[in-house]
Amino acid sequence: MDLGEAVGELYGVALSDFVATRTRLVGRAKGDDPDLAARIKALRKPTVAAWLLNRVARDEPQAIAELNALGERMRRAQSQGDVAALAEARPERRAAIDALIAAAGRCATAAGVKCGPATQDEIDATAVAALADEQSGLALASGHLLRPLSYAGFGEVELDDAVATPLRLVPPLADDTEDGDDPQRTQELAEAEQARLAELEQARDELREAERELSAARLAESEARAALVTARDRVNTGEARVADVTTRISRLETRRTR
Repeated sequence: MDLGEAVGELYGVALSDFVATRTRLVGRAKGDDPDLAARIKALRKPTVAAWLLNRVARDEPQAIAELNALGERMRRAQSQGDVAALAEARPERRAAIDALIAAAGRCATAAGVKCGPATQDEIDATAVAALADEQSGLALASGHLLRPLSYAGFGEVELDDAVATPLRLVPPLADDTEDGDDPQRTQELAEAEQARLAELEQARDELREAERELSAARLAESEARAALVTARDRVNTGEARVADVTTRISRLETRRTR
């Protein structure tokens, strides 16, 4: 088993089985290849929208292929300033996006997963990104999405932490030193990648811990505010009682002197 095989299996299982499958794959790799086990352990669970799109890439890839083909046509027309071609493609654009959302909905129904309005919006945004950006189209077709994509209307789509394994749009440039097959260089690259993944996972752990601490602090603040309100009510009640008793005593003493 290599990383590609592990990723292919892991991102093809039901969302509810992700953690258990990852644990099993880590255990399977740990004895033979600890480095591979560490890289598998660092793989993140996708969001619901990303998981549904990964299902579409496996179960209904034609929906993604047609979307990407349309995106290629639209980008070419835009680069050539072909306004007529762009105008002609606009109805197809909406139809292709709706077709992707519908395919995700069918995958959700088959898996018993909810595909609500918010998830549909994320799928819509991912489709728009794939139409605008070739790399995003490749990410969508990979079936390894971790999160939905979004396009800001200019430049390339931000794909950091969006796909389980790095994408490469074009082959790497030839190494002028001809050491591309150098085992030592390959090992160094693998170690660097492992270190990056380990650092990334550590940062995610720190984020989760910080979020837990923030949640606990907010709860404590809420409880403290509630306790303060209760204490103020008790003070007000006590002050009212003292005033009432003081008034009664004053009346009684006045009657006594009479």
